[in-house]
Amino acid sequence: MDIARVSGASPPQQEPLSPLIKWVLPGGVVALTIALLGGYEFHWSWTGVTPGDQLWDLLHVIVLPVVLATLPIWYRTRQRWMMEWHLVFGIATLAFAVLVVGGYALDWGWTGFQGNTFWDWLELLALPVVVASLPLWFATNKRFERRWRAVGLCGLAIFVVVVVGGYALSWGWTGFQGNTLWDWLRLLLVPFVLPAALAWFSARAESQREREHA
Repeated sequence: MDIARVSGASPPQQEPLSPLIKWVLPGGVVALTIALLGGYEFHWSWTGVTPGDQLWDLLHVIVLPVVLATLPIWYRTRQRWMMEWHLVFGIATLAFAVLVVGGYALDWGWTGFQGNTFWDWLELLALPVVVASLPLWFATNKRFERRWRAVGLCGLAIFVVVVVGGYALSWGWTGFQGNTLWDWLRLLLVPFVLPAALAWFSARAESQREREHA
C-alpha cells in the first residue's frame, strides 16, 4: 500500500537533471573519444593527438576538465546517488593504482609514467585535487571538523617528511633537488595558497553571519 497516498501527502519530486548533465557532458565525452580515436588510429593531424603521445601527456589535458565537469554533477546528486558515487570513486582509485603500478613496476611504456618524479605528479594533480576537495570541505567541514583537522595534520606531516627526505637525504624519486623557492611558489601559490585562503575567508564569513543571526 502506498503510504504517501494513504496519508494524503504527495510523493517527493526528484529534481530533474540539468541540460549540462543530460546533453553537454555526454557530448563532450563523445567528442573527446572521437578526437582520441582519430588521432591515434586515423592520424588526424588537426586533433593534435599523435600515436607517440602517452597517457602522461593526455592527463595534462583531461584531468582538470574532468574534475571541473564532475563537480557540479556530484554536488547536485551526491545525496541521491551516494552509492553510485562511492562506486565511481572506488573504480577510479583502483584504476589509478593499477596504472601507477603498471607504469613504474611493470614497465608499461604507453603510460609514460617512468621518469616522472613526485614533483611532476604535484604539478599535474595539485590544482585538480584542491579544486575537487574544496566543495567537499564546504559541504562537510562542520560535521567532520575533527576528521578534516586530522587529515590536514597528517598531510602536512607527510609533506614535511618528503621535503626533508628530498633535500637532505637525496631521495631522488621526489624530484625536489634543484627546485628553487621560485619553483615552489609557482607550484603552491595558485593550487594551494589561494584556494586555502578563499576557503578560510568563506568559512569565517559564514561563522560571522551565523553569530549575527543568533
